[in-house]
Amino acid sequence: MFSFFGEHEYMPCEECGASVHHAARETHVCNEERRLDFQRFRQIRSEIARFEDEFTRYLRTPEGRFHAWYAERDRRRAA
Repeated sequence: MFSFFGEHEYMPCEECGASVHHAARETHVCNEERRLDFQRFRQIRSEIARFEDEFTRYLRTPEGRFHAWYAERDRRRAA
C-alpha cells in the first residue's frame, strides 16, 4: 500500500537519533552529548509511558476526578 514512498531521504541514526541523509550514513559521526541524551531517553521511555498510564487510571478514580475539577476551578479563577 505504501510502496510508492520508497526509501526516505533522511533517517534517524540508531545511536544518537540525529536525522542523517541516506548518502551520509557511512560517514556520520555521532555527537557524544546527543548520543548520551538519546540513550538516556531510550532508558526512561518505558517509565514515562508507565507514568502516563498510571496517571490516566488515577484521573478515572473519584479522587482523581475531584483533583482535576479542583485544578480547573483554580485555573479559571486565576484567569
